[in-house]
Amino acid sequence: METELISVIVPVYNVERYLRRCVDSILHQTYRNLEVLLVDDGSTDASGAICDKYAAQEERVTAVHQKNGGLSAARNAGLERAQGTYLCFVDSDDFLDSRMLETLCRDLQEQDADVAVVGFRMFEREEALAPAELTVPVQCMTGREAIRSTLVSDELGDFAWNKLYKRAMFDTLRFRDGKRYEDQFFMLDVLRRCQTVACLGYQGYRYVQHSASTMAVAGVASNYLERPEYLLEWSRYFAEKGNYLRAEGLLNDAIENLSQKENFDLSTQRQQARYHELRHSCAEVYRLLSHRTGRESMLLRAGLLRLGLPLYRIFLKHKT
Repeated sequence: METELISVIVPVYNVERYLRRCVDSILHQTYRNLEVLLVDDGSTDASGAICDKYAAQEERVTAVHQKNGGLSAARNAGLERAQGTYLCFVDSDDFLDSRMLETLCRDLQEQDADVAVVGFRMFEREEALAPAELTVPVQCMTGREAIRSTLVSDELGDFAWNKLYKRAMFDTLRFRDGKRYEDQFFMLDVLRRCQTVACLGYQGYRYVQHSASTMAVAGVASNYLERPEYLLEWSRYFAEKGNYLRAEGLLNDAIENLSQKENFDLSTQRQQARYHELRHSCAEVYRLLSHRTGRESMLLRAGLLRLGLPLYRIFLKHKT
């Protein structure tokens, strides 16, 4: 099994407090055939020096330094250099159970899957963790089933970091630069390419929640225009696949999010234009659904959305 190289991509930015634990947990994996790419994304603390020290001491580690470009840019820099047959992403303040990569690789191969997934444990403070249980059987699903699963449970997770991927899937696929909650966009792109996804209940990934972590810094998802944007993408996907009920539900979630206009920062013309573009995109998805389902009422909704959300909400109020 260890004839296949796994590339582990770790984006690094100002995490000197957590970085050594993260890297040590990767280097101490029971699966040894690894390439560890530490991508220093313009850190201003000692993180870059720590990356260099690991690269000097351990031949499996490569340190990459670049100007700060964000999480997506750092992961993409790792993808450009990765040589492995398989890929794994690890956030630099998290760490792994020692058997995680071995378990993922085994089940990816045994199930002939495109992606293998483990569960995760979240905690907010330093604590000793017992080894994760490995007794939970593997559940396989298609890419389409996996997409549905991400919307209704945390079993799969709409994040990049608890998974092992076939490198071949990333021939043209990259993370989208400049997006908050970039994983929600990424996972739709990944899963729509999958034939088989293998899911393990084993909690091999250790997600650390703290005040400086990516999710804590990003803030509440509903306060950013990325959320209605990725909801619309998922809505279009289900519309194309003929699941119109799911598509309409996601579309209505996007519209409801946009209707909470006071939550968004619309202080610039660019943000205002983006907000109005998303509103018009909601109208276009309703037009698509009307065309697919023959429901003329959806054309009315599309027209009202183009006129403005206040008018659309008045329509919904009188309709109910």
